[in-house]
Amino acid sequence: MTAEELGQMIWNVKELLRNVYDNKDVEDVILPFTLLRRLDCVLVGSEALVATNMKQLEELGQTSQEDIDNMMPMLMDAAGYKFYNTSGLSLSKLITVPADLTNNFKTYLEGFSPNIREILKNFTGKGENASLSDIFSNLARKNLLLQVTKAFVLNIDLSPDKVDNHMMGTVFEIVIRYAKESVGIGAGQFYTPRDIVRLMTEITLLGQEDKIYQDGKIISVYDPCCGTGGILTLTKDTIEETAKERRVDVTVNLFGQELNDKTYALCKSDIIMKGDEAKGIAVGDTLLVDEFRDQKFNFMLANPPYGVDWKREYDSVSAEAEDKNSRFAPGLPDKSDGQLLFTLHMLHKMDPKGSRVGILSNGSPLFNGGAGSGWSNIRKHMLDNDLLDAIIALPGGLFYGTGIATYLWIFDNKKPESHKNKVLLINAAKDEYVQPMRKNLGMKNVLVSDYGRSEIGRIYHAFETCDNAKLMDKDDFFYTYITVERPLRLIYKDVKTKYAALDEKKQNEALANIVALDDIDTERTDAEFFAYLESKKIKTTAKLIKDCRTFFGEVSETAPEVHVIPFDDNSDLVADTNLRDYESIPFKTDIQEYFQNEVLRFAPDAWMDREKDKIGCEFPISKLFYEYQPLRSVEDILADIRALEEDEEQELSSLLND
Repeated sequence: MTAEELGQMIWNVKELLRNVYDNKDVEDVILPFTLLRRLDCVLVGSEALVATNMKQLEELGQTSQEDIDNMMPMLMDAAGYKFYNTSGLSLSKLITVPADLTNNFKTYLEGFSPNIREILKNFTGKGENASLSDIFSNLARKNLLLQVTKAFVLNIDLSPDKVDNHMMGTVFEIVIRYAKESVGIGAGQFYTPRDIVRLMTEITLLGQEDKIYQDGKIISVYDPCCGTGGILTLTKDTIEETAKERRVDVTVNLFGQELNDKTYALCKSDIIMKGDEAKGIAVGDTLLVDEFRDQKFNFMLANPPYGVDWKREYDSVSAEAEDKNSRFAPGLPDKSDGQLLFTLHMLHKMDPKGSRVGILSNGSPLFNGGAGSGWSNIRKHMLDNDLLDAIIALPGGLFYGTGIATYLWIFDNKKPESHKNKVLLINAAKDEYVQPMRKNLGMKNVLVSDYGRSEIGRIYHAFETCDNAKLMDKDDFFYTYITVERPLRLIYKDVKTKYAALDEKKQNEALANIVALDDIDTERTDAEFFAYLESKKIKTTAKLIKDCRTFFGEVSETAPEVHVIPFDDNSDLVADTNLRDYESIPFKTDIQEYFQNEVLRFAPDAWMDREKDKIGCEFPISKLFYEYQPLRSVEDILADIRALEEDEEQELSSLLND
């Protein structure tokens, strides 16, 4: 039986809940029972040894829950796994005594080791108020507990000899996908497709072999938004498989944090069933509270949510960003999209001795935000510290819930000499790197092929310009954002009419004295106007000058330039804010030369206000790999139209003849 078929069989248990549970609540039954059935199958054969150890504890008078939990290592050894059950019950045994099912179910759940009990409580989504009884009490009240338990025991075999750990992880993901899609939620926010994870893992680990595969080496792997843990477990599997091939002993410790209680429960249970205690998996909002605050990691991989706002975390994150040594100090993106916050978080947790980061994103982090914005400053931080190693544009159709362009970013704080101050951009958004799926899964219709994964890895390892890659200097991504000003040009006429049209609050005695002058309506330039006022003994204060220009002046392209001091041609020119413009000048381009050729040629009176210069940074990968596609000729289009018309006429003729 395939993972897809098994996942479908598990999800079909929902038919027992039809008209009793709302669609959104079905997963509250299916997901924990899937876990319980797997645990039940895994623990088969361990009951006798666990019972023997429990008997020894009874003889010592250590029978309280606290006493038993304190002996967790001993009981784990007896069970042969990082979990156990001391109740002596199993799902198979429970259904043999229907009359006592509810009470026995409670005893069965309470018999699990503390780590499993904590996971089961998180499945309820009730946080600190959760109780193990929440798992089954509603089913019992609706007389469905026996039917559901039987459905899992009699129809669904999750024994390790039938379903290995890898397949079990896939089954979990499939069941989650069904659960989320049934209520219109994208499953992609809970897990990342395996083919993408495999590509991300291989690229992130590429070139690190000599550092990883050493006897006795301990490697830490971290995901700050770990979902069901697929990225973590596949990374560990990849490292351990290669270590086995090389005959070296490498220990991989997994760390992750997940916001959603139920997804956290799935992640932790999956890791536990693969032989790890999962002590490094935490539940909570990574942006609000880093549960691994003082820890650094060797490898970090993540697929953070795309385009999800962080308004809820804004006050806390903004306050933290004020500390120049904090994870968010380099800058903050718009509140509408928090992807780059996760990137900053991971960069902050890089080990000074060497770390690699692989993170997926959509296109927003590449170019959103102008010079001086939080987005741009974060990108600048990546390059200033020479952390960014590569960006890979991925093929379309890879994700369950979105068809938008996606990218894999690779960061390294111990780059080899040939990579320093360089960034490799790879255009892997090619059909040649994917293979079609036999059946679409949501919006996912292709898989990264073995050839695609190998070829992308080869291009990255070569780290040089080729047909599908461009090796760039870090300065290629910087630009200077300059402000271009042009002078204000004013004439003054019809002053009395303009004054009469003013709001009464803007009228004042100084302006009224000007309007009272006999020939004030005569057309004058700016210098002539204020010279005339001086001749009439009207004191021209800075405020009066500003008010006159604002209320009485008219813009005229043919008028002379306006100076800050009307009577001093050597004073600065006043800029016309309506003519203000901006230019983004690449770092490697001489600014004066660019200004001469691209601005003064068209606006000879323009100047640059260099005090307003800003340094910007963006990664225009789409522009760099743009391939011009010539438009079809008119002849070809007309030929297609004629062919369609002929087909239509033939169809119509055939219908009429019939």
